[in-house]
Amino acid sequence: MDINWANVFELSSLLKCFIVGGLICVIGQILIDKTKLTPARILVIFVTTGCILGGLRYL
Repeated sequence: MDINWANVFELSSLLKCFIVGGLICVIGQILIDKTKLTPARILVIFVTTGCILGGLRYL
């Protein structure tokens, strides 16, 4: 399979990844600050949510 690297490193694609990753970090930080959840439990919640949404074809 041949990958077009020019499309992979487009500014809009990188910006979208940066924003989505930042939002995930903000949600995680709020959960750490406002609840008694540990980072490990928050990670499990994120992974489980991603698996469920992926299985339902939302991602």
